[in-house]
Amino acid sequence: MKGKNRRFAGYRLEEIWADPDEIRGMIETMEMTYPGMGGKVFVITEGPYDLDVYDRCFNSDTCFLRIANSKENVCDVVEGICTGNAPSTVAGLGHGSPGSERRIIGIIDRDYSLFDRSPKEEEKNVFQTDTHDLETMLIVSGALENAIELIEKNALPQTFSQKAYGSLRQGNLRVALTRAARYLGLAVFVNNQDGLNISFKHINCKKRDTFSRFVNAETLECDVEALKMVIFEKNAERGKEFIDSFDQIIRDSGGYYFEYPWHICRGHDLICILLRDLNLRYSLRDGEEIRGRDLERLLRRHYQAEYFADTDLCRQIRDWEEETFGKGVSRIFSPLIYQALL
Repeated sequence: MKGKNRRFAGYRLEEIWADPDEIRGMIETMEMTYPGMGGKVFVITEGPYDLDVYDRCFNSDTCFLRIANSKENVCDVVEGICTGNAPSTVAGLGHGSPGSERRIIGIIDRDYSLFDRSPKEEEKNVFQTDTHDLETMLIVSGALENAIELIEKNALPQTFSQKAYGSLRQGNLRVALTRAARYLGLAVFVNNQDGLNISFKHINCKKRDTFSRFVNAETLECDVEALKMVIFEKNAERGKEFIDSFDQIIRDSGGYYFEYPWHICRGHDLICILLRDLNLRYSLRDGEEIRGRDLERLLRRHYQAEYFADTDLCRQIRDWEEETFGKGVSRIFSPLIYQALL
């Protein structure tokens, strides 16, 4: 895709800032050029999909949302501003004052940080999702029911077998999804922890449903031995070493990691499993199958601001807001968030 005005998730690629120094410089330039921006809050997110969701949660009159294009960039940008590595322009503060108050926050995916036992200092003004990532946050919320309801409205009437199949998930879909995805999530965690450089890129549902090789379509149970074979196929060089580590952590952990399904499971894996489940349950009127990107878009579109208000992420940012602007101030969120927080 060449030329200008290329788009990704609805945003021009030129607007996706990926360099921390560029973002810091842009924020400083905007503050110096427009003195009235001293009270504005910059909200830095990882990517366009995150921005697509968080954009409806924050007040566009008082906040500027920007994309940093990675978790590391978000942390670098916020840290650079908060520690005074860039010249201060906030009214009343000296230029370059270390530790100057900066009205900037970052939002990042939690990933596997719940299981990181190494002592780590918390990033100032950086907030994490309650669950593993944005996609798990969407599936935990009512956006899941909203998306399924819309799919059902656009589907042909279900046959008896489809209804019987669907009844296996009734009221228990989230549990079934996390049970199916937890071993793959644990495998990625083991790889990250041991630094084995195992590739998982081939396990996806973009072109080929690889999940069908190790997740039972009816029960949504994971065949762990089949999963290991799928992983080994593309990682023969260090595959045995990985499998040994993987088996050992399953034995030694006593199910510890599976006690936190929304942290060990990755959102994209859950969506791939959900995608096949929905395509088996519903036949769309236009004869097409639901595609992964369409399902993700549906979940994002049907994530309501009220769902965000029910997260620890929102409450932590709310605490930061009151600490920064004063108790009882309702400034950075959309009105729907404050209504839901009452």
